[in-house]
Amino acid sequence: MKLYEYQGKELFRNSGIPTPRGHVIRNLAELDSLLPSLSFPVVVKAQVLVGGRGKAGGIKTAASAGELQEYAKNLLGSFLKEDKVIALLIEEKVAALEEYYLGVTLDRATRQPLILFSRKGGMDIEEVAKETPEAIARIHVDPQMGLRNFHLEQLVKAGGVTDPDVKKGVQQVAQALYRLWDTSDAALVEINPLMVLADKTVVAADAKVDIDDSALFRHPELEAFRRELPESELERAARETGFLYIDIDPEGNVGVISNGSGMIMSCIDWIARHGGKVTCALDLGGGATADRVARGIGIVLRNPKVKSLLISIFGGITRCDEIAGGIVRAVTEKDVNIPIVARLEGTNKEKGLALLAEVSGKTIEIAATLPEAADKVLRVQGR
Repeated sequence: MKLYEYQGKELFRNSGIPTPRGHVIRNLAELDSLLPSLSFPVVVKAQVLVGGRGKAGGIKTAASAGELQEYAKNLLGSFLKEDKVIALLIEEKVAALEEYYLGVTLDRATRQPLILFSRKGGMDIEEVAKETPEAIARIHVDPQMGLRNFHLEQLVKAGGVTDPDVKKGVQQVAQALYRLWDTSDAALVEINPLMVLADKTVVAADAKVDIDDSALFRHPELEAFRRELPESELERAARETGFLYIDIDPEGNVGVISNGSGMIMSCIDWIARHGGKVTCALDLGGGATADRVARGIGIVLRNPKVKSLLISIFGGITRCDEIAGGIVRAVTEKDVNIPIVARLEGTNKEKGLALLAEVSGKTIEIAATLPEAADKVLRVQGR
């Protein structure tokens, strides 16, 4: 679950990380009520869930109430990189002596938390990593030991921070950011830029927070944030069933159901190799029952762009006969009017294929391999 900047900054402030003073507005009437309390200049930030909004014109500096009203009128309801601007964050403009980068994520290669710090903040950290990788300090933390003072000392030393006051500020923010990452089950928490002000204090001028979806059941306090995030009817229906629904390509016409992101990506790649495009995908996860599989198929078929459906399953925790039972239930109990291609491998494969073979009068094709399934799911569209 990706949070908007204003949501991430709320978590920052609750964790003791300083941020610029700001207000969130969702319409022009709210702006009119806010104007008398503002001191100019202010920074106007479009709240979207995509990167590069500054380059796309989503961040403006307003020197007067008139400029602010004009920017708000143009930005609210507009689209930045296909993401609709649902709100604006209006913040005090702070003057920075330096701009740093600070982030915490999981290094899957070492299976350890990783703190990243660079004095080259305010730009794409990916470009910094590519062009000047030595400018990024990387500190791994043993999860059984936790973050210690020597980690923080290593961080500022490797990052080249020498001023005692700035060092203290960066370390305090790093400690709070790591604690937030750990306690909120975040996949990523990031500050870019972390601004150093004239009095040597530091403030988080931006916030990026991604929460691990599978851990959200442990964080009911974040449910209010979820309700403010954009979510389609099909995404909501899938989430409530325990599935993950993803819109892929608005020009596609193939639906994909599989178990695992790697399997879904393989399906998308093979369909693309055969000249097709996937419009949406649904991840069943592990242990899906026949009833839940049928519900998942129903969710995908509610997408009017789907002209054929590929179901590719590797049976492990999820048994192939349960998947087949769900497919049979869907085509016999629902008004399925598009062809389905099924490819099953793994636990109880033979039982699953036998169940599918018993279905008569319905457009179900069986494929032995994924390349064959990708070819068939495109060819059957012409029937």
